[in-house]
Amino acid sequence: MKTNVQPANIRFSFAILFIASLFLMVGCNKDTVEPDLDIPTLSADADAAESLASTVGEDNGGLTDQAGDLMSLATNDGFNQLGKTDDSEAITREYDEDAGLWTVTLSRERGNPDEGRYALVERIYTVQFLNEDGQPQQFWNTDGDTARTIKFEILEGVGRHITRRLSQQLTGLSGSFVATNVHTDLVTINGSYFRSAVDTVTTQNAVRTLDHSIDLTVTDLVGPRGSRRDLSQKISGTISGTYAAFATFTSGSGGYREREINRTFTINIGSGEAQIQVGSENYRSDIQTGELSD
Repeated sequence: MKTNVQPANIRFSFAILFIASLFLMVGCNKDTVEPDLDIPTLSADADAAESLASTVGEDNGGLTDQAGDLMSLATNDGFNQLGKTDDSEAITREYDEDAGLWTVTLSRERGNPDEGRYALVERIYTVQFLNEDGQPQQFWNTDGDTARTIKFEILEGVGRHITRRLSQQLTGLSGSFVATNVHTDLVTINGSYFRSAVDTVTTQNAVRTLDHSIDLTVTDLVGPRGSRRDLSQKISGTISGTYAAFATFTSGSGGYREREINRTFTINIGSGEAQIQVGSENYRSDIQTGELSD
């Protein structure tokens, strides 16, 4: 006597095939999910590096911009070169004969805030030219004698800037630098720099603000005397210091848990790039734009 086993086996076989097809569909869908295109990967170290890249940039009014101002002063026409690009830049200066000291106020604006990259830069500097004997003289070239050293102080700064991932409002700025060999083709800068700001960083993952301060030391930053053309490609040196920030996530998911960020860092500058080491992580940035490299 035959029993009705075949239909049950067929139904069981179809069930196995159906389940297997589901696994295949899930696997295929998983393979076609587009990767996260954020550069760099979301982390506290990466956000610190983003702020540091901005701090040393040129077009956005960072340290390289101020170093360019200092190097520009080591020429016969140095003060006029501070207003270096277009009619949006303005400069005033006043000389204190008793102190042998210039006070310089400048403003410059680059780009358009509606077009992705923008910088508003306002600075107050003091400048002192010193001759071979270390005595003040009024100009870089005074009566045929070129200065050997320039003392350069950043008294205060106001500004904001926008890059691809970052929007910054500057809250504090100061610096003290000594430039040597200013009578030669290459100027060497050493000194200290402080910058505080609120950065808003926007990536695919999340939007967050970094209320931060940066203390850094500049060691043997070398660049061309006088000319600012392609400056970011021509300077080299080392920067080190500390970064402290409080991070607040305003939207998105996948954010890091750390809210109080404290890091030490080292930045090596050369060939248009900054090699940024934050803790144990390494990043690269474009000196001219002040942005982390993709």
